[in-house]
Amino acid sequence: MLLPTLLFLTPRLAELESTLLRPGATTEVIARCCEELCASGGGVDAPALSPLIEGEWTLVDTSKSSFDPRAPLGARSDGSSPGLEALFPGAKQSIAASSSPIQRALLDAFSVTQTIELSTPSPRVTQTVALPGGARLVLGAIASTSDAAPSRVSFRFDEGFLQSGNLRLPYPVPFRLLPEAEASGWLDTLYLSESLRISVGNKGTTFVLRRSPAAPAA
Repeated sequence: MLLPTLLFLTPRLAELESTLLRPGATTEVIARCCEELCASGGGVDAPALSPLIEGEWTLVDTSKSSFDPRAPLGARSDGSSPGLEALFPGAKQSIAASSSPIQRALLDAFSVTQTIELSTPSPRVTQTVALPGGARLVLGAIASTSDAAPSRVSFRFDEGFLQSGNLRLPYPVPFRLLPEAEASGWLDTLYLSESLRISVGNKGTTFVLRRSPAAPAA
């Protein structure tokens, strides 16, 4: 059984977390708090390998990226362009990392939770988007970590569905039929505590998440 990680927050780190999670915080304040927290070295060491990263997290804020018609599916921060992404001119140019249009639309409009389960026989990352009328969009992925990259959770999407009452419809993207690189991504966690996580995805988006009240620390 994984034991809980003990983490002491200095008064300054506690103040930054409180400010960051305060309703109505401006984009500038959020960016400033994130920068200081990530540079502080005060979070958990090797966050992807820590039991604290597991559980359900609620998205609080994301960084914004501009739509670039040269890469309409978004651009990855490592410069790779697998599958359909390689069909667009931007894949062969040095352009800024950006999220996909679907990601931008969903994250801006709806409540999103992310559940990370790494200490199970089948490690997974699951994204759940709460839609109007009690419906939900669920995207599931096989997850993995490595001692060589102790801040990174890698994942490969393998399922997606829309659930509304007893009706369950498949997500229109056939993840299992896509090349592995096209259906894969990663999250690098830059700051992790019992209540807060700051992670950056493979398309350069910064995610600020708070631990969901119904999911206590491991």
